[in-house]
Amino acid sequence: MDIGEFSAMAESAVAAREVIIAFVHCQITYSGRAEAFLGRGDRVLLIKADSTVIIHQPEGSNPINYMRPGSAVTFEKVDQHVMMHVMNSGDKSFLDVEIFRVYDVASRKLEDGQKQDLAGSERDMSDHIRDNPTLIGNDFHPISREEQTDVGFIDVFGHDKQGHFVVVECKRITASLMAVDQLRRYVERVKQIKGTQVVTGVLAAPSITPNARDMLESYGFRYAHVQPPMRLERWHRDQKKIFEY
Repeated sequence: MDIGEFSAMAESAVAAREVIIAFVHCQITYSGRAEAFLGRGDRVLLIKADSTVIIHQPEGSNPINYMRPGSAVTFEKVDQHVMMHVMNSGDKSFLDVEIFRVYDVASRKLEDGQKQDLAGSERDMSDHIRDNPTLIGNDFHPISREEQTDVGFIDVFGHDKQGHFVVVECKRITASLMAVDQLRRYVERVKQIKGTQVVTGVLAAPSITPNARDMLESYGFRYAHVQPPMRLERWHRDQKKIFEY
């Protein structure tokens, strides 16, 4: 693409809040938290709708340069090349990209209002236990999840067949001493609120440290082995692959 044509097209796309991706030959000067210069080479230039600017080299996952959202992006034709000036007043950083050749470029208005669905969180665990109460015990009956107290949120709150209250604390990773202490605080608070001395504490996690298990048992609580529900996982990590048979 002609350099002058690229300058006009990019300026128009930035004003229209379009996403721009360009394959360019350029050199880069950065000034801000540090000073940096990168000599001429082929790079991928990405300008997002919120004026985030990201520049990648042909290899590697990390950008070689990055400017935060809300940057001011302008273009200036100088002789046979284009200067792209990027300024972010928030962190007082400046990026000058001197573009000598444009191999290819595209711009488009993109719409995406979705948020990433993270699977295997403690919220997923508490939902999983609520829907599958036998993970905690055959006589466990969940009443609510994320029950609020003045010392925090109880992940799953319920009772057993004898009517005794049960407090379940969920951890998506190995349960530690801190998790046991957190469960203890919840159990003690429920005893005060409900006016009873019989409250069962259960720590649900995929694993537990030996010290945490000892402390758990010293309080009269118990451990339930529960794996976070990896509902988005393509296969179970422990599942054999076809070439392993």
